[in-house]
Amino acid sequence: MESKLDKKKQRGENTRKALIVSTIDCLDRLGYAETSINRVLEGVDVSRGALMHHFPSKEDLVIGTVDFLLSRILRHYQVESPSSFPFVQTGGPGRGSFADTLVAYWKNIIDTPEGRAFTEIIMATRTDKALSQRISGRLENWNDELDRFFLPPNLDAKAAQDMTLTLVILRSFIRGMIFQQEFHSDPSYIEKIIRRFSQILEPHLTLNTLTSNQ
Repeated sequence: MESKLDKKKQRGENTRKALIVSTIDCLDRLGYAETSINRVLEGVDVSRGALMHHFPSKEDLVIGTVDFLLSRILRHYQVESPSSFPFVQTGGPGRGSFADTLVAYWKNIIDTPEGRAFTEIIMATRTDKALSQRISGRLENWNDELDRFFLPPNLDAKAAQDMTLTLVILRSFIRGMIFQQEFHSDPSYIEKIIRRFSQILEPHLTLNTLTSNQ
């Protein structure tokens, strides 16, 4: 039987998640500057006191949101497993193309309320130095963990370094498409850009290429 302590903990976790979801919505719709504690509270049935208990300031709320978003991306890949992504080996029977994979990454991870909210936070760190100091370590650790997740085993140091740089280029490019959308009236044009980029990048993300360069 669930104890009172367990129920209280679950209520607390539910409250935290509701506040983070509302924060994501505000960041996506209004941007970082217009996201405030009052705006976040408008989207949830949570008292100001409860919010302050979990997140004493807007900065704390944003940090909690960053942690949620970073773990969400890692969970996505852990569920899918690296074998479903043609980042590290050549395609086989039943495998989707690299272009399809990259387009799916754009649609399912980046061009979503969560992805756009994350972009808003990252942009804010350029001028908000206090926020930058608090999340820079998290971002570095997450970046390293994501790279390790995709690196195939038994690569030598040079090959691992080359693939890591290529993965960073990939993520930087796909995040940049958030801003590139503003330059095109036809949303499908972004997919064309991504597919063209995949043709350029794919040779650098296969084991055959890595081993031949050793």
